[in-house]
Amino acid sequence: MKTNLFDTQRPFVIIILLVKLQSLYIKHLEKSIMQEFILGSDVMHSIMKEVDQVAKYDVNVLIIGESGTGKELLAKIIHLQSPRAENPFVPVNCGILSGLMFEDKLFGHEKGSFTGAIRREKGCLELADKGTLFLDEVAEIPLENQVDFLRVLEDFQFIRIGGNELIKVDIRLISATNKDLKAEMKQGSFRDDLFYRLHLVPIYIPALRERKSVIPKMVDRFLDQLAANYKRPKPAVKLEVIDIFSRYNWPGNVRELKNLVERVFIINNNDVINIEHLPSDFLWHFRDPPKMMNLEDVKQSAETKAILDVLYRVGGDRKQAAGMLDISPRTLRHKLNKYNLKVDRKGKPMTYRLSDK
Repeated sequence: MKTNLFDTQRPFVIIILLVKLQSLYIKHLEKSIMQEFILGSDVMHSIMKEVDQVAKYDVNVLIIGESGTGKELLAKIIHLQSPRAENPFVPVNCGILSGLMFEDKLFGHEKGSFTGAIRREKGCLELADKGTLFLDEVAEIPLENQVDFLRVLEDFQFIRIGGNELIKVDIRLISATNKDLKAEMKQGSFRDDLFYRLHLVPIYIPALRERKSVIPKMVDRFLDQLAANYKRPKPAVKLEVIDIFSRYNWPGNVRELKNLVERVFIINNNDVINIEHLPSDFLWHFRDPPKMMNLEDVKQSAETKAILDVLYRVGGDRKQAAGMLDISPRTLRHKLNKYNLKVDRKGKPMTYRLSDK
């Protein structure tokens, strides 16, 4: 029986094809994420230059920025541009973990190690082996857990909860926070030794209000994505809409802008997005403030209205009008002169304006 050369080499060919497909997918994913992390300003171009350099090396990176600025997105870009790109990117939200939950999430557990542990579970440290572990909201790690985590950062070795086996992993660590960690250190809520471990290369992402010039490009990009996702034509956007977007401070940053654009896109079937298509709870921020009036103006307006109304009702009889207003005729004359009010013989107003001050 003859052996087909292709049959003997088929496994190697399949492996090569899979590697190439994976590489193509990673490049596509990187391009897609890069497009979402829109540049459009000198600050963002500067950040990407720094990322290009940092991604090559296994140094700890701390990304600092307000909620919604795209910290996890930037962490993914660093991962995809690193030699670890073909291995896992594992995100962990530290803001919802404490005590045993934090340990279990990071280290995993053995079967029967606590109530509900019905099987062995790997923690995020193991899942991220050969790849990148991303710790979001790192400032929220409780003090008691910071000690355990710092110990792992020394040699990247740990033991699962309820286990005896020492496990060693090879990971790249990226952290993110929306808080001032130096201030947290001074307050005693964040360990200084952990801070200096994480703070090797800090990258600050500015808030959207600090780079409003990118808003038109962001809106355009988000609409491209929405049109593709929902298989609908992309609407045009009126300049007045872009103008009102540029006047808003965006406390939720890019995430808030993206959510608003999607909301408007879904509820609007027109070819053009106008201001009237924006939600009322968003337009509420641009309502005119109430007109300011001091007490003297309020008093003058009220007294003028009352005097003219009574004079008209009594046919211009000033003595009778003063009695109805419970003031003396002399006081009535004073107010008529003060407010520059004149009525004809029947009490009909001839002039009515607030006096100059």
